[in-house]
Amino acid sequence: MSRPVAFVLVAAAASVMAGTPALAQPLRQSIRQPVSVGAVEASARSGVVLGVVRDDLGTGVSGVAVTAIGTTQAQARTDSNGMFRLPLVPGDYVLRATRDGYVSPYKEWVRIGGSARIERNITITKQVGLPERRVLLASVGLTGLDSVGRDLTKSTDLDESLRAWYLRHLPRTVLRDGSGSGAGEPADRPDDFRGGLSFLDWAVSGSAHATTSFFSETDFSGQVNFLTTNAVSSSQGWLPDQLPRGIAYLAVGAPVGVHGDWRLRGAMSTAGLASWVVLGEYEARDVQTHAFHVGMSYGTQRAVDDRGAAILKAAGDGRTAASVYGQDRWRVRPGFEIDYGLRLDRYDYVEGEDFMSPEFGVRIAVAPKTYVTGSALSAVVVPGVDEFLPPPSSGPWLPPERTFASLVSGAPFRSERVRRFDVGAEHEFGVIGQLKTVGVRWFHESSRDQLATMFGLGDGGAVGHYYVATPGSVTLDGWSLRASGHFTTRVQASMDYSVSRARWEFSDQADLIAAVVPSAVRPENERLHDLTSTLEASIPETSTRVSVAYRLNSAFARDEANEALPIFAGRFRVQLRQVLPIQPIRGGSIEFLVSVSNLFRDRQSTGSFYDELLAVRAPRRVLGGVQVRF
Repeated sequence: MSRPVAFVLVAAAASVMAGTPALAQPLRQSIRQPVSVGAVEASARSGVVLGVVRDDLGTGVSGVAVTAIGTTQAQARTDSNGMFRLPLVPGDYVLRATRDGYVSPYKEWVRIGGSARIERNITITKQVGLPERRVLLASVGLTGLDSVGRDLTKSTDLDESLRAWYLRHLPRTVLRDGSGSGAGEPADRPDDFRGGLSFLDWAVSGSAHATTSFFSETDFSGQVNFLTTNAVSSSQGWLPDQLPRGIAYLAVGAPVGVHGDWRLRGAMSTAGLASWVVLGEYEARDVQTHAFHVGMSYGTQRAVDDRGAAILKAAGDGRTAASVYGQDRWRVRPGFEIDYGLRLDRYDYVEGEDFMSPEFGVRIAVAPKTYVTGSALSAVVVPGVDEFLPPPSSGPWLPPERTFASLVSGAPFRSERVRRFDVGAEHEFGVIGQLKTVGVRWFHESSRDQLATMFGLGDGGAVGHYYVATPGSVTLDGWSLRASGHFTTRVQASMDYSVSRARWEFSDQADLIAAVVPSAVRPENERLHDLTSTLEASIPETSTRVSVAYRLNSAFARDEANEALPIFAGRFRVQLRQVLPIQPIRGGSIEFLVSVSNLFRDRQSTGSFYDELLAVRAPRRVLGGVQVRF
């Protein structure tokens, strides 16, 4: 048989196989979106990046080009649900997601290993009137040329911002000019002040060049919030007991190459008590082997009149707190992760120096998408920890607005030490973009000098002031079942049910607490049932986002002073964000925010199981205002 005839027969056989439903169906299921020629060639190799691209409202975006630039080049486009699959050979890559009409700050460095499977959730922002940008590919070891041989570093047709991005993020082995000098280094740069330039001229021009490059080439993002907050007593309906407080909040950040992001956050308010907080942090990208997170925070609360000084009830005219922390998630190898961290705090109003909070965790894959987990935590909780330390979420951080004092007159504040250990198992299922997780865990927790928080005592029952005391130390053992995930493209939810048994050892302050709030002093042994749930939903048609958190427990302290037994009750937080049809700056947005909550503590991850249960008459906090994002 001649060679041309053999080729014809092989082509015909391939056509028949592709047309057979039983053989073509798996192929159509495995490739969910069109890919470029480079991606098809790479599909036979060992690595893959897959995920989903959503807009800022959580809706999947189709037609987004996800590009990998590095050892080789490849590109995939998202399907109608925003999902993509990008096969890659092993090596280092820079990923970028682009689409005409959208702003995408996403730029990430990834390392693809043998049989690696990396999942990514990417967010891009709708931008009306954004000019089209062409995505060009380059390759390490090749030249800095496009598909028709134009030099990326010199072409006048190339979009300037895209060219600047290549010069900042691609290795210098990719972009070289004909003389071999590093790309992006202008010939007239005043690197040598001896050649006709004075030292002063060189210093001034060099500083100006560095400053201009920093502001022109840095992808800043952030928000400015103008908020109003008020506290409403739970015993007086929804009528406020005091005048609202104004809060100014600012957050700004930018990427550091392709490795991570830095952020600065700060807020301040004025009233009878003036307060402000500031935070600086750096967070490495999740794709890094060591995805670490470090930061420093400082907060202060000062009295500006005699009434504020009387409420503080502390030496001097205010209180301050500072914190330094670091956390790291170390991917030792695929399927084996270690989390560890340390937080060091300093409070000028609490006695002692034992304010060190270490934590450790491990996650090991024992089967496909099935993991064994374990963690250990030792955390310090002091009165006012929620006022001075940043929240675990990225939402607005309110400066200290509540005041507190010891229930025992003249007694110093005590710190609560929480130690927690847990082991469990969890399993993931579902498709990318709609992953769900179910898990079970056993936990043991001990809280030394457990704090009780009591509102509405003395000072005319002011809702912004509370008293603290220590009913004793408590130990819990229990089991927990958890389910979480994206149940639709618009709804993400979680539910955690636990049952535990507690054993108490009472302190010398227990009798005084029992005389004021009897239900805050518990039986020596008690059984608790707890259900904590969250829900986040987005409505892209109206640019609306809603989040709800709710906690039900069988052992909340009663508000009544004449009741000794705890009660089955709940606490909630509801938040609504509405994007307004106004765009103050290019790529920005204005959001209206309103939030209502009667949760005392939002830091449940580092606090005690009982912190919320022993918060008596916790007032509702109403927050509203405008957020300008850029």
